[in-house]
Amino acid sequence: MTPETARVLLHAYIDGELDPASTIELKAQIENSPALRQELAQLSALQNALQNRATRYSAPPALADRVFAGSPVTARAKIPAGTTARWRALAIGSAVAAVALLFWSPGLFVPRDKSAASVEEIVSAHVRSLMADHLTDLTSAERHAVKPWLSNRLDFAPPVHELAEEGYSLVGARLDYLAGKPAAAIIYRHRQHIINVFVWPSLETDGKPIRALTHRGYNAATFENDGMTYWTISDLNPVELRRFAERLQRAVQ
Repeated sequence: MTPETARVLLHAYIDGELDPASTIELKAQIENSPALRQELAQLSALQNALQNRATRYSAPPALADRVFAGSPVTARAKIPAGTTARWRALAIGSAVAAVALLFWSPGLFVPRDKSAASVEEIVSAHVRSLMADHLTDLTSAERHAVKPWLSNRLDFAPPVHELAEEGYSLVGARLDYLAGKPAAAIIYRHRQHIINVFVWPSLETDGKPIRALTHRGYNAATFENDGMTYWTISDLNPVELRRFAERLQRAVQ
């Protein structure tokens, strides 16, 4: 991330609009840049001043009357006395019943797997790695170099395999942030195509078969094995990417 990009992203950062990986990268830039820290402090002060001191005005009731008067479609009819109260009571009762049904009916309330990631997250991380000139933190074709590098920086040990004989050259690895947690990104090259393999711990222990998806022109394949989630993504065609995912799945079993 260049200093110019970091300054632009400060506004999104202070509003909580950055994705997790960009937030981590920007925080590192801020820690190492006094100029960014000063600009962030100024933006924070401006934000606090607007939130706490800016004058707020409420529209007068007559304004709503004039707006509705100009539109015959939205003209308000008189409501008989007592009708509003009865409908309000009915709405509250329905809401209470719906909440009770949600919590008491078996099978309706299913806790979300916080280790899951969306295909949109995966595609964004892949594209970001290609656009930001940040494909690898460690460049190496040696499994014995990549695996310990990742294990020393994560709280899990992602499997790393050399698949050059299969036509997939190991390029290196980097750290990423997916599904609300740090993830390993292991990079392979097949001819001129880059393949990102994202790995992080899963709540599943029994494993899941390969599932193929296409999103925004990219092909992805995901599976779970031995307590790990694997996402492979590339601009390879679906058949070739699935073949790679199957080869990787056999290697990690």
